[in-house]
Amino acid sequence: MAILMLLTGCASATGDDATPTATSTTIAAPTTPWDPCTIPDEAVVRAGLNAETKESGIFGRDQYGFKICGWENQPPASKYYFSIFVGFKGIDYIGDATTFDRLQPTRVGTRDATQYQQVGADASLNCGVAFAAGALLLRATIITDATVRNPPYDPCTELNAIVSALDSELPT
Repeated sequence: MAILMLLTGCASATGDDATPTATSTTIAAPTTPWDPCTIPDEAVVRAGLNAETKESGIFGRDQYGFKICGWENQPPASKYYFSIFVGFKGIDYIGDATTFDRLQPTRVGTRDATQYQQVGADASLNCGVAFAAGALLLRATIITDATVRNPPYDPCTELNAIVSALDSELPT
């Protein structure tokens, strides 16, 4: 996305013969979304995550235009994975019923958000939340480790607490 400014004015070649002129300036908008891996380790630890487990991307790669960063929760538990996805998408992105379902409005920290589940995800093990920050869509997820059958936390409550704890580090 680029911002175009159009300035108009008059130029005169001989003093009395004013000729309209136009000048344009293009200001380039960022082409890469904000990188959630830039969240300081101290903030990650305060949010209850293990800073040493930081992983950029999914298997080291961003996906579908999203910058991605994730962490495990604090040891010795290591029962879930928390990830943040940031992309130039609108909030309607999560309205895709082939990918996301069980959408409901919620409040996370200072933000109005939409809680969701991936289609086919077990709500007792996983949760997602999404909100807009300017031109960015931020999605945060908790995915419980496959070896955990009865987690000692509600995934959506835990997710909202982490996002709230990281709120001051996230774009507005």
